[in-house]
Amino acid sequence: MINQALNYKNHLDLKRPYLLNYGHFTEIMEVEKGVIVTVFDEKNRVLVLKRKKNWEGWELPKGHLEKDDYEETVLIELEEETGIDPEKIESINNLEKTVKWEYTQDCEGYRKEYKAFLVKVSEVEAVDTRENPCDEHEHGFFLRPSHVREMLEYDNNVEVLEKALKQID
Repeated sequence: MINQALNYKNHLDLKRPYLLNYGHFTEIMEVEKGVIVTVFDEKNRVLVLKRKKNWEGWELPKGHLEKDDYEETVLIELEEETGIDPEKIESINNLEKTVKWEYTQDCEGYRKEYKAFLVKVSEVEAVDTRENPCDEHEHGFFLRPSHVREMLEYDNNVEVLEKALKQID
């Protein structure tokens, strides 16, 4: 298998990035930049979303970069994915962390680089995922950080949560 992959590699344009996927090289498309957000309410509970599009599991709010402005993207994503009114946001803090991951879907390679943010909100009565234009999530809740840590599907979400918890203390 490795010899096959190495022989195949000789025919690739090595100036472009590739993923090794089941013994085949898949060219990675452009890097998608975005945000991943740890949202705390006034009781220091953390927002977690139940994803249903492309995979099922729990995650922090996230989304691709809008208007080349990370803080504006945080506002847009929280309103789209959770129904949180931007006026309920008390603060947005850059966590100085970028999570990166790669994957293949339908024989296409993808690379994502999302900057992490900590957001404090107040007076958020409920999370409303019904207005999400991409219909990504079933529902969302504010829960204790220890519960959220156990629920999160991916390690990079846990890393962002841990970094945010250090800043919130």
